[in-house]
Amino acid sequence: MAFAGLPLVPQALKSIQHYLKTAVEHDKRDPVVAYWCRLYALQTGMKIDRKSKESVALLTALMDWLETQKQVLKGDEAISNEVVAQAHIENHALKLFLWADTEDRAARFNKNVVKAFYTAGMLFDILSTSGELTDEVIHHR
Repeated sequence: MAFAGLPLVPQALKSIQHYLKTAVEHDKRDPVVAYWCRLYALQTGMKIDRKSKESVALLTALMDWLETQKQVLKGDEAISNEVVAQAHIENHALKLFLWADTEDRAARFNKNVVKAFYTAGMLFDILSTSGELTDEVIHHR
């Protein structure tokens, strides 16, 4: 699967595909979340496979995208400051989780509830790479 001008995700890097999909979904509604999803995908991809031609093509394209966006969003502190970014992502993840939890407890089950839980979980994963998680995040994770 290809994402927003990136090469196809090679088989070796399929595990980062969901983070790239979440990034594309957030491109317009929350560029900060999109940026950090792609950065997490890049960091994870580099640990998995940075030698095959296909992986290098994807990871290089991701690096280029991140550098471009860093310039475009340079005035946004949630891009340049990890603490601010962590707070931003944590707020978004908790908002998604709490909405999904409320819907679940009200017995309103649908694919949006599942997707909200799943996306919140991925955002909690992203938070885990930038330091210790808050007690609230650990509780909801």
